[in-house]
Amino acid sequence: MVPAWGAEPVAGIVSENIAAAQQRRATSMALTPEVSTVRTRLLPAGTSPVTSDGRLLSELAGVNYRVWVSRGRADMGVGMGAMGYVVPQPFSRIEEPVALAGGSPTLSVGLRYRVTSESAVYADASSAYGIGVDSSTNYLNTKVGMEWKPAKHRLGFERGAIGIHFDSGYRLSLKPRHGGLGLYLRGQF
Repeated sequence: MVPAWGAEPVAGIVSENIAAAQQRRATSMALTPEVSTVRTRLLPAGTSPVTSDGRLLSELAGVNYRVWVSRGRADMGVGMGAMGYVVPQPFSRIEEPVALAGGSPTLSVGLRYRVTSESAVYADASSAYGIGVDSSTNYLNTKVGMEWKPAKHRLGFERGAIGIHFDSGYRLSLKPRHGGLGLYLRGQF
């Protein structure tokens, strides 16, 4: 004979399982790969290299592959990539492909701490060796800052309708329909 389950014991079991899953997610480690691009200008402090036709190489570009290790609210990323000088096009048309010269490997390290679900503080550093006229010169880039997720709009236009988004997840929209107005309430459960 199967024992009868009431709504209260089942709800308690479900809430305990959800709490245990959230605790495991907060204490477990996760690996997240990331590919990013870099494009920056060099300061005119030193001598910049030139192309064979005399144009200055004053802009750097590259790509970086980084693996983020996350645990709780903190993330640490370690990566490697390549960076080189952007060779300017003779007629400087935007549609033309970009060529790189004098490529060099890069190393990068980053730290992030999520203060809330909408904001995080970060510190990032990357370095390349042997960029420039002198092969012993180094390139170092550092960033420190805070980032926020964009605010969600409550009132807006969607699929030809004007609507409002409620905290509960439901959306109420007003849309012209068959010579009149239709009022729609959408939600997921």
